[in-house]
Amino acid sequence: MILFAVLLSFIAITVALAVYFVRTDHGEKEPIGALWIAFGFGVFGALLAAGIENFLIPAKDLNAGAPISTLIITALGIGAIEEACKFIPLSLFIYHKRYFNEHTDGIIYFALAGLGFGLPENVLYTLQFGASTGLGRLLLTPLFHAATTGMVGYFLINAKLAHRTRLRPWLVLVIAAAIHALYDFGLASGLQFYNVVSVMVTLGMTVALFALYWHARDLDQQAGLSAVGRNNFCRSCGHKNPEHNLYCAHCGQRA
Repeated sequence: MILFAVLLSFIAITVALAVYFVRTDHGEKEPIGALWIAFGFGVFGALLAAGIENFLIPAKDLNAGAPISTLIITALGIGAIEEACKFIPLSLFIYHKRYFNEHTDGIIYFALAGLGFGLPENVLYTLQFGASTGLGRLLLTPLFHAATTGMVGYFLINAKLAHRTRLRPWLVLVIAAAIHALYDFGLASGLQFYNVVSVMVTLGMTVALFALYWHARDLDQQAGLSAVGRNNFCRSCGHKNPEHNLYCAHCGQRA
């Protein structure tokens, strides 16, 4: 019963975050198909990362009994592999898409990819190691993958909208991989201090995800890409509202 409740909780958290982003985005409505594709890229990334890690990294190298140097190298490798597998495929697909055109889009699409990556990982860990492991991951990691990938996505869309080089998102990807490695090392070390560091990392990244999203909404409003303020888009149906009418000419709802 507990196992089922944990699995259901992972699904509920994933759905809740996705619905929150979609419903609170004040810009042009995102294509539902594109949102599912972003989630699917995350699932693909999880499968790709698992295959690479199984080939390159022995499971024993991330156990508490391993030497510290081995734990650090292994954590860095896992962080780099997983962050790259979450970010790179989706970024190559979505960067030039017309609908990838608002500051919030960088967080929404890439957080969805992170959710697509994290959900099967959490489910598999819970099924393999039991409800107690699932409960631990439920407290620590339900939004961690969404947060790290959403952070990189935020800098990717900023680079696109500012017509700047895409070097900065790749630097942020390296930072995300390092944060991921620190989190994995802390949990695998078996040392209480580093365990606490891991908890602080995942909580901090969750807070940062929402802070970046709220900041992105403000940037969209300042740029006239939001239904709030200049009313460039109808918040009800998503159609353009170039004359900034109070009520949308397409659906008749308050813009």
